[in-house]
Amino acid sequence: MVCVIITGFLVIISAPSLKQDTKLPVIMNRAELKELFLAPGLLKQKIVLMLIYSAGLRGQEVIKLKLSDIDFERKTIHIRQSKYKKDRIVPLSEVMIKGLNKYLEAEHPYIWLFNGKQPASQYSIRGLSWVLRENLKKTTITKKVNLHSLRHSYATHLLEDGVNIVSLCKKTPNTALFLP
Repeated sequence: MVCVIITGFLVIISAPSLKQDTKLPVIMNRAELKELFLAPGLLKQKIVLMLIYSAGLRGQEVIKLKLSDIDFERKTIHIRQSKYKKDRIVPLSEVMIKGLNKYLEAEHPYIWLFNGKQPASQYSIRGLSWVLRENLKKTTITKKVNLHSLRHSYATHLLEDGVNIVSLCKKTPNTALFLP
């Protein structure tokens, strides 16, 4: 509420608060993640969901990945021009290396790691959200999960496993950490 005095009169103006409610993100436990990753019938869907979680990627980052961004020898993923136009390198797990190799052998993507409907087009964020939504229907998970929930789950599980919070902030930049 703002009070303004105009030539001897007190005028009270009600202004909306700039503060927004802060809600904790939805975090999936490891059993729920396992159930989600077993749900897809298509290898491409399974790999894309697992990659988002295992590397803590944003939806926009995963659809912009090109084949050349994956370095199997160094076990890294090069994220280009992500949020705030910044590049970063994230680790690629052994499990994801095996999964990605199996996916590459089966699908033969052209430019993008995850092609869209046309061979030279990239997956859309809408398509990615649909994949998550449809596979959630096949599970017993009742939480309101979205793609970003996988990223929050990744960060939370790293913290629970004892990863230093400073190194976690470097792995997942621009992520609000909700600590007790």
